[in-house]
Amino acid sequence: MTRKIVAIIVLVLWSINLYADDSTIKGLLKEIEIKVTAKNYQAIEKNIYPLSDKFNVNWIIGGIKKPTTVESEDNGFNLQALKKIEANDKRFMPLAKSSYYNDVKKAFLKSFKDDSPKASFINNLKNGANDIYILKNLDSRSMVLIFRNNNRYQLVWWKEMIRVAKQL
Repeated sequence: MTRKIVAIIVLVLWSINLYADDSTIKGLLKEIEIKVTAKNYQAIEKNIYPLSDKFNVNWIIGGIKKPTTVESEDNGFNLQALKKIEANDKRFMPLAKSSYYNDVKKAFLKSFKDDSPKASFINNLKNGANDIYILKNLDSRSMVLIFRNNNRYQLVWWKEMIRVAKQL
């Protein structure tokens, strides 16, 4: 019996490494999906870039713990929406090339005043946002933001991610 459990654990860990790799946006989203399915909420923290004392980490994980179908819920989450966003990973675009760059920059700099040299996201945002990617619902303020930090992708924010997924 013990060997079977060990074999299952090894198989699960192998499949996570095989199919989930945060060196791509799709891999990041797949990794989050696997952890959500396993209800391993603490492990999801490494997939989220922490802003201002992990405000956004707690906010996102709080939404994940209470799945919903309500589109307008800011930190609303459901697995079907995540899978749809994951399947459309090629639709993410650099924030720098988005017409929403100035609006996003203004909102985040106003909300997160972390000027620490360690604040990679804020520094990148101030300096052209070349490593920040956005998936936007064109009909609303809904969006998903992902940051490439040291060759790893991390989720920064999703606002009404169910509404974003519905548009895809």
